[in-house]
Amino acid sequence: MRRTEFLAVIAVLGLMLGNCGRGYATEVAETGVKTIEWDKSTLVLVQKGGSYARMIRAANGDILCCFEYEGRVWVRRSLDNGRTWGKRVLVAKAVSGTASNPEMLQLSNGWILFFYNERPNDGLHRFAIQVSISKDGGHTWGHLSTAYEADVDAHNGCWEPGAIQLPNGEIQLFFANEFPYKNTDEQEITLVRSQDNGKTWSKPETVSFRQGHRDGMPVPCLLSSGKGIVIAIEDNGPTPMFVPAIVFTDVRNNWKQGAVDGSSPRRWMAVNKPVDVEWGGAPYIRQLPTGETILSFQSSVGRKWPQMVVYVGDENARNFEGRTVPFEVPPDEGGWWNSIFVKDRNTITAISSCNGGVWAIDGHIVVR
Repeated sequence: MRRTEFLAVIAVLGLMLGNCGRGYATEVAETGVKTIEWDKSTLVLVQKGGSYARMIRAANGDILCCFEYEGRVWVRRSLDNGRTWGKRVLVAKAVSGTASNPEMLQLSNGWILFFYNERPNDGLHRFAIQVSISKDGGHTWGHLSTAYEADVDAHNGCWEPGAIQLPNGEIQLFFANEFPYKNTDEQEITLVRSQDNGKTWSKPETVSFRQGHRDGMPVPCLLSSGKGIVIAIEDNGPTPMFVPAIVFTDVRNNWKQGAVDGSSPRRWMAVNKPVDVEWGGAPYIRQLPTGETILSFQSSVGRKWPQMVVYVGDENARNFEGRTVPFEVPPDEGGWWNSIFVKDRNTITAISSCNGGVWAIDGHIVVR
């Protein structure tokens, strides 16, 4: 999400929600559904002053957390399953402007790819999706490739990379992209593929585009048992505010059916029971080994500033219910650019940029 778009959303939130109550957010009351119980004893500060954090488990069992800090992208390592975190390690900085939107992918061969959004401010360098690599479990990093370049103008940029690796080794990298729409304010979700562990990338493919609107912030998930590939996106087509949506392809077609438009059956709203007035931006999706899909996004319900909310869905990334709030964030502050990490078979870690830094907390699925 580019800065001008973000500021516009905040202005709308201020007008719509400025008079809401100032108590802490609570869970939405539901019964007989799966939800998440958050364990406050596991709350930990990963990086003071950091933002836009994501976690993976490295091949050796360590947990890595990447994040933005002071215009650069970094990682920290945990040797004790997320209870404590080691020193900050620099992964990349931009030639001009900032390095943003970090995301990691553990490859099947043991290497780790690190994707980030290069956001120049000199009018000379292009907005880009860059790729760094570590071949030693995340201890050292080097630049590998440029997956995509957009314009030098922020109004025609590319944003927010997210990637998966298929069982055949193909890497699919998705990102929000304004570059094809220089004369409008539209945005699509673009896919590029790599068959050589991220060294080279295919020509871009449009996988999701709602005409006249701004599909954004894609997070892909390869569903278990061959049930397909889904992308959680933010979609401002159904309402003036962004809401979380799911875009789908089956494994056989593998995005070869053309772009998913606003009327496609391969696009659906993520939440069964949406709240009437809600900004539901910056979604994130993961799947537990037990089959449940977990969706988070930024919710503005009852608040001037949004916070992280989390839902539990089924094995097809549908029927998301059981809304919970992992972090207590004062209503005059926000919880931003959140993510989900599947720590083990029964444990979900929520990660949020709130209360002055990157925080994480563990939870478990229960039936309420």
